[in-house]
Amino acid sequence: MAKAGDIDIQSGQYVIFDPSYGSDGEFRTASPQELENAGINVPENYLGIGAEVPQGKVRAIDPTTKLNVFVDAPPDPNAPPPPKTPEQLRDEQFNTQLANYVDAQGNIRQDLMGGDFNLTAQQLRDFNATGNRDQLQSALTTLQQRQTDRDIGFKGAFDDPSRATAFRTAQGTNLGNVDAYGQQTAQGQQAQMATNPTLIQGTLDQQGYMDANPDVAQAIQRGDFTSAQQHYDTFGKFEGRTAPTTGGTIFKPTMQQVQPEELLNKQNYQLDPRSTFAPTQTVQNVQQATAQPKTGPANFQATQMFDQVQQQNIQAAQQADLRDFVTAQQEQVDTQSTVQGQLASLTAQFDGGEIPSWAAPSIRLAEQRLAARGMGASTMAGEAILNAAMEAATPIAAADAQTFAAFQQANLNNRQQAEVLNSQQTLQLDIQNLNNEQQTRVFNSQQRVQALFNDQSAVNSSKQFNASSEQQNDQFFAGLFNETSKFNAQQQNAIAQFNAGQTNTMAQFNANLENQREQFNTKNSILIDQSNAVWRRQINTQNTALQNAANQMNVMNRFNMSQTALNNRWQQFRDNEFWARTTARDNDQYAKKVAYASFIYGKNADAAFSSKVGALAFDVVSGLGQEFGDDLVDGVKDFFSGGDTDVDMGTDFNFIDSDILAGDTGVI
Repeated sequence: MAKAGDIDIQSGQYVIFDPSYGSDGEFRTASPQELENAGINVPENYLGIGAEVPQGKVRAIDPTTKLNVFVDAPPDPNAPPPPKTPEQLRDEQFNTQLANYVDAQGNIRQDLMGGDFNLTAQQLRDFNATGNRDQLQSALTTLQQRQTDRDIGFKGAFDDPSRATAFRTAQGTNLGNVDAYGQQTAQGQQAQMATNPTLIQGTLDQQGYMDANPDVAQAIQRGDFTSAQQHYDTFGKFEGRTAPTTGGTIFKPTMQQVQPEELLNKQNYQLDPRSTFAPTQTVQNVQQATAQPKTGPANFQATQMFDQVQQQNIQAAQQADLRDFVTAQQEQVDTQSTVQGQLASLTAQFDGGEIPSWAAPSIRLAEQRLAARGMGASTMAGEAILNAAMEAATPIAAADAQTFAAFQQANLNNRQQAEVLNSQQTLQLDIQNLNNEQQTRVFNSQQRVQALFNDQSAVNSSKQFNASSEQQNDQFFAGLFNETSKFNAQQQNAIAQFNAGQTNTMAQFNANLENQREQFNTKNSILIDQSNAVWRRQINTQNTALQNAANQMNVMNRFNMSQTALNNRWQQFRDNEFWARTTARDNDQYAKKVAYASFIYGKNADAAFSSKVGALAFDVVSGLGQEFGDDLVDGVKDFFSGGDTDVDMGTDFNFIDSDILAGDTGVI
C-alpha cells in the first residue's frame, strides 16, 4: 500500500503518491522541488513532463534507470562525410606512404635500414606532426629509392651505398656484371679489364728513389727517416716526387711472421709445487677431563615447629558493645494519600486550557448531550462540563489516594520489621562469639601436642638421611676419579696414533704428487717444443711457396697482362659484331614469323570461336602437338578478348612459328 510521499517511476517519469488525489489517493508527476526534498539525484538529461528535446538530441528510455531521457541523435548513414581538412589529407598521404616501409610492429623494416639512414618510424611521425617537410621528404625519398632497389632484386645491405648504385645501374647487357648484393662478378671484372685493364703497381725502388732525391738519402742517413718508403708515404707523394718502381705488374706477397702469441711458453704450463703441496695437519691441543674436587655430604637439619605453633594461638573473635533495641516506628498522613490532594493534582492538569486525556471522553460526552439539547453555549453547559470533569476525576483521585496510603503503610511496616530483625541478629552474634572462644582453646591445645610429635620424627629422619648421604658421596667421587684417569690415558694414545698416521700419509701423498708434477712438466715441455718447431716449419714452407708463386705470377704478368687485355678487346669487338649480325637476322626472322602467323590467324579466325572450338583444338593438338595447340588457342583468345595483342599474341605466335619453321605443319 502506497503512502504519502512515496516516489516511483512510471512511463519514464518520476511520480509521487498524493492522498488528496481521487478517493484513495493517486500517483502524480513529481515536481523538481519534491524530488530534491526526497534526496533523489535527477540525471542531467532527464526529460520531465512538457520538457523539450534539445536540438540535435532524441528522446529515449534509459535501460538502467528506466527514465525518459535525451541522447545524441544517431548519425545518418546516407549523409555525406564531412570534407577532410588539409591536415587530414596530409596525414592520410603520409600514413599511406609510411605503410609501405614499416613492419607489423609499426617500425621501419630492417631490410631498408643501414648506412646514412638511421631514423625511426616515430621520428618520421614527429616530422609530419611538426611540419618538418624537408627532413620528412628526404627520408621518404631515401626509403622509396631503397624499396625500388628491393623491387628490382637487390638483396644486399645499404651500409655501402655504392653497392646499391652499382646494382641499379647494371642493366641491359651489363646486368650480369654485379650480383644481387651489388658485388662485382667475374663477368663484371672481365668486362672492366677488357675496357680498362688495371695493372698492379710495382714496389718502390728505394735505391732509385734515393738516387733521384739526394736530400732524402741525407735525411735517412741522419736518422730522420728509417727508409725511403717512409719518406715517400709521408711527404714524397704529396710533394709530387717521382716514385721509381721495380716493375709494372709485380705481385708482392705478404710473408707470414711468427707472432709471439702464436708460440707456446713452457713457463705458462709448469705446475708450481707450492700450489699443490699438502701440509700435514696434527692435533696439538688435547682436551683432558678435569677431576672435580670432592665435596662434603649435605647434612639435613630437621625443622621443629613447636615454637611457631605456640605463636599461632587462635583468638576467638567477639563483637562488643552491640546493643540494638527495637524502636516503634511512627508515620504522618501525607496529602498524596488523601482524595483531596489527588483531586488538586488532577485539576491542575487543566491549566493552560488543555483537556487531559483522562477527562476528554467525559467532557466530549457532556458536550454532545448539551449540544443535542441546544445548550452548548449556556452557563449551565459550563457547569455541566465542570461537573463531568469532577466526576471523571473523583474515581481516579480515590484510587490514587488508596495507592499512596498503601505504600505509606507498607513503608511503616518495613521499618518496624527491620527493628525486630536487628535485635534478633545481635542476640545470635553474642551466642556465636562465646562458642568460637571455646573451640579456639581446644584447637590450640591439639596443635601443640601434634607439633611435639612432628619435631621428634623430623630429628630422627634427618640423622638417617645424613648418614646415608655421606656414604653415597664418598662412593661417587671415588668412581669419578677413576673414570677421569682412564679417559685421559685413552685420549693421549688415540692422538699419538692419529698424528703418526697423518704424517706418514701426507709424506706419501706429497712424494707421489711431486713425481706426477715432474712427469707432467717434462711431457708438456716436449709437446710445446714440438708444436713450436712444427709451426715455424709450416710458416717457412708457406713463405717459400708464396714467394715462388709470387715470382711465377710476376713473370706471367709481365708477359701476359698486356696480351690478355688486347685479346679481351678483340673479343669484345667480335662479340659486338656477332650480336649485331645475330640481332639483324633475328629481327628478319621475327618479321617472317609474324607475317606467317597472321596468315594462319586470317585463315582460321572464323572457326576459332565457333561451336566447334573443341574439335579445332583437338585437330591442332593432333597435328602440331600439345604445345602448338595450346599456343594457338591462347593467341586467338587473347586477340579476340581484347588482350595485349602486341605482346601476348606475339609471344604465342612465336611458339607457333617455331613449330612451323621446324616443319611441323600437320594441320595446314
